Amino acid sequence: MKHILKWLVILSICMVTLTCVSRKKKTFLVVCFDVEDYTTPVSEGIDDIPKWLAETMTEVGVTGTFFVIGEKARSLEKRGRQDVIAAMAKHDIGSHTNMGSIHPTVTERLEKMDQASGVKRMLEDESLGFNELQRIFKVPVSTLARHGGSYGPQLITALGQMGAGYVYSPIHLPGHNAVWFCNTLNFHGEYGSFDDSYYRDDLFEPLLDSAGVWLPELAQKVDVISFFGCHPCKVRTEQFWDFNYYLGANPDSADWKTPALRPLESMKTAQKNFRRLMQFLKSRDDIEITTFRDLMQRYSSQKEFVLKKDLVAYTRQLLKEQTIPLNDYFTPAELFSALSVSINQYQQTGKLPDKVKRKSPFGPESMPEETPGIKTLTRTRIFDLAQKCREYISGQNMVPAVVPIDEQNIGAGSILAVLSRFYLDISSQSIKDNYLVPAFETYPKTNEKEIITEVNGCAGWRVHRPDLDMTNLAELTRLQLWTLKPALIL
Repeated sequence: MKHILKWLVILSICMVTLTCVSRKKKTFLVVCFDVEDYTTPVSEGIDDIPKWLAETMTEVGVTGTFFVIGEKARSLEKRGRQDVIAAMAKHDIGSHTNMGSIHPTVTERLEKMDQASGVKRMLEDESLGFNELQRIFKVPVSTLARHGGSYGPQLITALGQMGAGYVYSPIHLPGHNAVWFCNTLNFHGEYGSFDDSYYRDDLFEPLLDSAGVWLPELAQKVDVISFFGCHPCKVRTEQFWDFNYYLGANPDSADWKTPALRPLESMKTAQKNFRRLMQFLKSRDDIEITTFRDLMQRYSSQKEFVLKKDLVAYTRQLLKEQTIPLNDYFTPAELFSALSVSINQYQQTGKLPDKVKRKSPFGPESMPEETPGIKTLTRTRIFDLAQKCREYISGQNMVPAVVPIDEQNIGAGSILAVLSRFYLDISSQSIKDNYLVPAFETYPKTNEKEIITEVNGCAGWRVHRPDLDMTNLAELTRLQLWTLKPALIL
């Protein structure tokens, strides 16, 4: 009898294990649309396309996010298309920037601006677009999707201050399309290319077959898939509507040219094939179809406190790898702050705190110095250094680029390294009288190459002026890598 019970217990454990394995967590997938064209004449029926896209999704029983340019929303309202507005409003509505391709674009505005003035400008410009969308669609708007090459860390920071997220972001980490950057939720990636295929079966079929191959493979690798349904206008037009604005052109409405159009009768085929695509997505058991409004809620939680064990593990990793490492739960800026607070509290109380409240400063306003101006610091001077860092972060809400000690500058990376060494020695009760101040990297480098490559690529958007210079925006992006970490569902 005992043997039978033993084997029954083993069998039960195996069955539970197999059940857990078979219930693999589904990957989130958002069906996205960029609703843009307000230049093509009403008579061509472009406004009808987002309506039947939205209605088809409602009928099939899936949902998605429609990113709408502010100018397009105002155009729909002016044209009296409440039917189109109501159909899309049954799904999630996001901003696709307030003015779209009209010059200066977001990137052109931010091209030479510093972080602070750029944030101020984006708050002014893009909050207008959010307010207009919410007034017209009568639903909350919680995200903005990059329109073409419309990028800048100042925009992302402004969105965070508005309580919103940034979609199609160039910022990402391996395996993580959902990340925190500039203290804002960012969602990377844009998958699927159906714009020019719906209207012809011979073009659509191969793409649908291909999705059956790449989609399950992708679902195994990433946390969020931004599945691009289409630009609604491109279902009908052969050209992008904003060819009117290419290379910095800014025509008056009287000078808008109508793009070449596909046959009107082909829209019946387009509707049929779009329905097939939505049915294909709904049938899959490896994805969970949702909206970006939902994901903003799911990914919004963060750990409230940095624990002593977190700091011990991070400082050990930093000193071992001699680099500013990635952490799953805290940005380098948050850990920099927690270290300075912990050491400052130790100076006051003689004991390291078991935890400190997470504070999320931004990256430095200028590039830190790699080589410190001073080679060694006494323990007293390190206490002074920690206090100066704490006071600076408290007052400026950013990591200091440099901190002067004895009239010599120490860069942020070197500060993080020496504070890490000092913190570990405090925790092991082995404080020394003097500490070397090493030369250290000036910002975190995790995934930097991939990120900056995408950022620089924004200059190639055909709407932009040919002489657009991404140097400043790339530099500001590097500085804000201090604010990068995965976004996790806690």
